[in-house]
Amino acid sequence: MVKDPRYFTCLANMIWLPTPLKGFTDAVQQVKSILQTCSYYLYGWACEHIAVKAQAEMVRSGSIPAGYPDDWPAPGRLNLRPVGVAPFTPELEAKIASRKSEIRRMLDDNSLTNLPRDDVRRVLDFWKIDLSSG
Repeated sequence: MVKDPRYFTCLANMIWLPTPLKGFTDAVQQVKSILQTCSYYLYGWACEHIAVKAQAEMVRSGSIPAGYPDDWPAPGRLNLRPVGVAPFTPELEAKIASRKSEIRRMLDDNSLTNLPRDDVRRVLDFWKIDLSSG
């Protein structure tokens, strides 16, 4: 488990699940491995954190975990997408720009006394996210 703010929204965690199932994505290693593998083949990304280095190396090596769906992307079938994966559309791009504006406003809003501004800025810097543009 990674308890580093830079990875709280890892791509493998960015899925919609019914609330009773969310605990599985954090607690069951097989489920985590499946989502990490799918994230790698969808986006070319594997978590670089030292706590999950071994898992990331397995994913990058082409290892497919037991129970991985046959209709999800993997070596030799990169064109597959799991059912329900949202396409990158102009509407989604607009929502991203809106959220960046909201985060920028929150960082500047002195009334939000509990916002960990320094942590947020460090995470944005780590991921090279520029809030000045949409």
